[in-house]
Amino acid sequence: MEYRYLGNSGLRVSVFSFGNWLNSNTQESYEITRDAIKLCFENGVNFFDTAEIYGYGEAETQMGRAFKELGLKREEIVVSTKILRSGKGVNDTFLSRKHIMEAINAQLKRLQLDYVDVLFCHRPDYDTPLEETCRAMHSVIEQGKAFYWGTSEWTADRITKALEICEKLSLHKPIVEQPQYSMFVRSKFENEYRFLFQEYKYGTTIWSPLAGGLLTGKYNEGVIPDGSRYDQKVGTMGDSRSFLDASWNQYMGPDKIEKTTKVLKGLEAIAKDLGFTQAQLAQAWAIANKDVSTCILGFTRLSQVEENLKAIELYQKWTPEIEKRITEVLGNDPEAIMDWRTWAPLTNRRQLALSAKQ
Repeated sequence: MEYRYLGNSGLRVSVFSFGNWLNSNTQESYEITRDAIKLCFENGVNFFDTAEIYGYGEAETQMGRAFKELGLKREEIVVSTKILRSGKGVNDTFLSRKHIMEAINAQLKRLQLDYVDVLFCHRPDYDTPLEETCRAMHSVIEQGKAFYWGTSEWTADRITKALEICEKLSLHKPIVEQPQYSMFVRSKFENEYRFLFQEYKYGTTIWSPLAGGLLTGKYNEGVIPDGSRYDQKVGTMGDSRSFLDASWNQYMGPDKIEKTTKVLKGLEAIAKDLGFTQAQLAQAWAIANKDVSTCILGFTRLSQVEENLKAIELYQKWTPEIEKRITEVLGNDPEAIMDWRTWAPLTNRRQLALSAKQ
């Protein structure tokens, strides 16, 4: 396992991490959570992520119960959770001081912990003054209930404003963003966040490296297999049917399916040449970018844990030639940002982040 610093901090996290997204409160789902945490920990994973909105606290409860049952030493794990919504009350949502302070107390109780290492603001709240959110997150850290705070799916502009407010008021600054990043979802991460990485050394805990499962290899023929995520009435992460349909049509709609399946089959061929699965190729591609502090993996079956963690082996063999082959198949490099001093495009941010390894 490789460990990277989480943003501009001294906290080191495993390059692959565990995401507790299960939405069921059954004994079976708990046992999968517990056993997956155990397997991950035994394979060097030290970062475990959840959120209050996952099952409205059930995911946190399962994770806390698993930590206790497994007897994991608190100092050896890094735990993060996220604040967004805890109920249907008018103040049970988003990033007011009231909700933040009440949410973290409830989250720690469910997790059976005295503190979390990282507390995320799960989505931006444009109705609450940003200074109020920054002051509340500072208070959480000052009270010892979290060590660091971060953002999730915020715009670069919103993050920059938060950093400026914290600098001006001498508050604890956010250090990390939790964004989506995959072979299919790249522009925001590689372009919009470019200067956050460059100027602030902002960290990232990316999610959905398999683009909602599309990069697993199951859908290369453009059809939905029985029992797969897109065949469910409700997805494994609580996705509604309408959400699943919209996600599928984004890539597999009538006007896109031919192009998408061609790309998927091209990736499958590269993976086979390298002796790995298509999913492992996609996950290794994600962590080959050094702007990724850790890549969150989710599991619905225990067999997926060791299979997905093997992507670290492919990452360790990563070369410019592998990157070039994938780039040619994807054909979706984000549009270059212009350097007006030289009237020439800036080097692609991913290429700069890859060079740190190569």
